[in-house]
Amino acid sequence: MDISGNYFDGRSSHPCPAVLYRHGKGAGVLNPAGTCLAWVEDALSLNIASRVGDTKRFVRFPDGGVFETNDNDAIDRLAASMRHRTGLAHRLESRWRYAAIGLMVTLLFTWGSIQYGIPLLARVVAFSISAENNRRIGQGVLEALDKTIFSPSRLPPEEQERLRSRFLARIGAVDNIPLAIEFRQAEKNIGANAFALPSGTIIFTDQLVGLAQNDEELLGVFYHEAGHVQRRHALRGILQQSALAAVIVAVTGDASSVASLVSAAPAFLVEAGYSRQFEDEADGFAVARMREADLDPAHYARILTRLEEAKGGKTGEKGASRSRLNDYLSTHPATAERINQMKKQ
Repeated sequence: MDISGNYFDGRSSHPCPAVLYRHGKGAGVLNPAGTCLAWVEDALSLNIASRVGDTKRFVRFPDGGVFETNDNDAIDRLAASMRHRTGLAHRLESRWRYAAIGLMVTLLFTWGSIQYGIPLLARVVAFSISAENNRRIGQGVLEALDKTIFSPSRLPPEEQERLRSRFLARIGAVDNIPLAIEFRQAEKNIGANAFALPSGTIIFTDQLVGLAQNDEELLGVFYHEAGHVQRRHALRGILQQSALAAVIVAVTGDASSVASLVSAAPAFLVEAGYSRQFEDEADGFAVARMREADLDPAHYARILTRLEEAKGGKTGEKGASRSRLNDYLSTHPATAERINQMKKQ
């Protein structure tokens, strides 16, 4: 059994044309001149690389020499004569049944990672990031939003301070995260909206304040946003959108390089929005807090209903059509089911 190929002696990268052959129980390599380049008394001492497709095969000698060949079938026959087991990879890839099972397992693993693995990892990472890094992320996000979609609020300063003082007197912090309230005039069709930043800063747009009929409606929105802060929804959403960042932080424990999170946050807050699970959790937080404060949760349901009507292009109670509003519901999807559930509560 002669197999043509190249031989590397382990001391030089220069290949030497050679032939691998069997003789008795031994095996050796000869060059074109017939000189023996390598020999072993027992061919079982050879290390035969597993077959992977039609890639080159390697036969390693105990002294460090390596024989290389493209003749996979001949190497398979050599391995069979030595009762050398073929590699698992080759056995799997050479059978359609195993290949189909492998593909199915890969698809299931990918689906499971996206559906469960990444959200779980994002949750663990979000709750492990320090308060200082949360503050830095929130500050960076607010600066980015002020440069792109926000302008200074046009609400009277005394009205801003009145709302800020009243709301923060109800709840000033969640899970040791201090809350803050900012007001902004929304540009670029953001309209009536509110955002909760990872730092605990909650932003109300002037349009949302103008849409509310009383403070209690805005307070319901405030509690809802505080629920997002308490459950780290913004940070978890950002990490899920940027799974690689979540993996890096989870593996290295280093969240000091927050530039990637800051750059991803505005797009998530303004465009991607929260999942239904996140919304349900924040709604539950808002309803529970309003009950504790002896406030009717129906106030929150009413402003959501009004926003739902505005989104559908209906005329609001103030008589002005709001069909052009890209409102709160674009980033906080509110369905009739959610509103009905809160009304029942």
